[in-house]
Order: sequence, then structure tokens, then C-alpha cells
Amino acid sequence: MNVATITRAAQSLNFSGWPDFRQEIRARFMSKLSAPDLNVVHQEETGSERPFDTAINRQIEQLVALRRRTDRQVVRDVAKAIATGRRRVIIGSGSFASIANILAHHATLCGYRSEFATDGVAIANALGDVKEGDTVVIITFWRLYNSAIKAARQAKEKGATTCIITDAALEPLVQTADHLLLAPAESTSFFATILPGLSLVEGISAELGVLDPALSGRSIASFEEQWQDQDLLYTKTAPMAGKPFDEI
Repeated sequence: MNVATITRAAQSLNFSGWPDFRQEIRARFMSKLSAPDLNVVHQEETGSERPFDTAINRQIEQLVALRRRTDRQVVRDVAKAIATGRRRVIIGSGSFASIANILAHHATLCGYRSEFATDGVAIANALGDVKEGDTVVIITFWRLYNSAIKAARQAKEKGATTCIITDAALEPLVQTADHLLLAPAESTSFFATILPGLSLVEGISAELGVLDPALSGRSIASFEEQWQDQDLLYTKTAPMAGKPFDEI
């Protein structure tokens, strides 16, 4: 087949082109592999020489692809859903809990108090009284957690706005997502990577910060005052000069 035929075939399935279609196929294939099997595939593809450089190069490629493929309007829609939610619940488990935790943290600093739930009990408790008008963000990649799929379904059934960040548009998630964002999660070893998902969350956080600059400014100033009151930050010497600030 020529390039145009492949591109048209991908577009007929609602992908922007072959690279997006390939990423979807790849993510679905990888989700069927165990961690040892995945490591074998990566060793066959990249070898064992210079693993650090191989890992960094993969991350760079993924970030370039993320910048090219991500629909900015969907990112803004997710930010608006978080901002307008009566209540905000951010869910993530395993290594991807770190991404969810950062989104909950950043959204809270911007003035949109958010709850973070990671284990089964916390997720169940968080969803127990979710209602229409609430926003639930679910972050899950690679081999999807059943808890994430159930959380998405339950949030949707309760009338909440559901925002899903994942690496493949799989049916259980697509059916329940009001807003769906995709980010690759394949590394070069048996670990899944969090960097593309984290970058996506950082972008959502940046959008949150400009939705209501006055609100976010007041919120961040209030948190800054609290940090100072609690003496959380080390500020007694200048980072470069090594002198007390009052001597500079």
C-alpha cells in the first residue's frame, strides 16, 4: 500500500493518521503482555547496550508525539471540568498514582480543592457520594486496573463528569468518558513510563492556572503564606552565593 492509502484507512477509523493508529495498535498489543514478556520484547528491539540513552531517547520521542497529537481543546475541556466541578476526585493506582497525586496537588494549589484516591477502599469511599455536577478524573495505563474501569463506570452512572487519561482508547473507558486524553506509556524495559502522562497533567494544570488568574493567584498566595508559617522551606542562604539573603 502507498502512504496515502494507509493514512486514509487510519482516518476512516477516526485517527489523525498512521502514527496515531500505530500507537493505538502498539498500546493494545503491549497491554496483553506481562512485565517479563514486555522486557523480552524490548530487549529484542533495543538490546542491552546503553540502556540509559535508549530510555531517554524513547522519552523524547514520546513527548514529541504527545505535543503533535494532543487535542488542545480536550485539554482545556478537562481543565474546565475540574474547575467547574462541585467536587473533584482524582483516581490513580500503582505507579500511575504519582500522576494522579500531582494533578490533585496542582489543582488544589490553583484554587480547586481536589481529592486523591489510590487504593480500592479510598476509591470506593471517594465515589460513595459522588453526584451530578462532580468531576472524576481517572488515570490508568498499560494493563488497566479493574478498579479504574469500575470507577469510571460508577462515576458515569452517578452523573459525574468523567475525564480519563490513558494510553489506548479501549472500549470500557471510551464508553464512560466525557473527555478522553491519550498519552503513551511504553518504556524500553519492563517498567511503564509516567513521563508522557505526567507532562499531560502538567499541561492541564497550566490551563487551570489561567482559567481564573485572580482566583489562582489568591489561592497560591494563601498556600505560600501557610508554607512560610509552617517554616517548610529552607531560605536562609542564597543558592549560588552561599550568603544570607540580608547580606546580598
